[in-house]
Amino acid sequence: MGVTEPGEMLCPDCEAEAANRVAPMRLPGTEHPLVSVFPYHSQGARILLNLKFHGGRKYAHSVGYAMADALSAAMEADEPLLFCCVPMTGAKVRARGFNQSALLAGAAARWLGLECAARRFEADFAPGLLEKIRETGTQHGLPAAQREENVAGAYRAAEPDRVAGRRVVLCDDICTTGSTLRECARVLTDAGASEIICLTYLYTEEKS
Repeated sequence: MGVTEPGEMLCPDCEAEAANRVAPMRLPGTEHPLVSVFPYHSQGARILLNLKFHGGRKYAHSVGYAMADALSAAMEADEPLLFCCVPMTGAKVRARGFNQSALLAGAAARWLGLECAARRFEADFAPGLLEKIRETGTQHGLPAAQREENVAGAYRAAEPDRVAGRRVVLCDDICTTGSTLRECARVLTDAGASEIICLTYLYTEEKS
């Protein structure tokens, strides 16, 4: 991994990988667009691991920039966007100290409002738009079918009036099989979202 120069968000090595990002795609099993910056097995994954597990919240600024830049490049229309994130339960947030998806969603929305990639979007972040209403087991290591069961009914729209008729950007740190994003997208669709765009930092496909 290279070294950033003053004013750079990504080092040259990561910038080169991001230029070959796996985007835009479709969220597996849906018609929802999915925009990701890096494949899971990349240098970019090290940044996210530091953010999540080694107190590296400072990385949210540059990770959010990379996500905003990828989204800006993939977008065709400049309609207002409403950002939300995959939520955690209160107990999980207290244990970790933060929800990394909320940090990334907030950073990406701010960058889009600051003429990221020479295009400015009207982007609002609503961190409480979705709520996790029950704790779930870790998704890591589960086959696809069990991942679906694990998250079924675990989320609700806490502010459905804000969702209705809106173009919603649903943010998470990683998309693997897509089960968590699909469940959250279903909740947002039921609440009346006009379009859902999924945005993640990393993407991988895991075999069931």
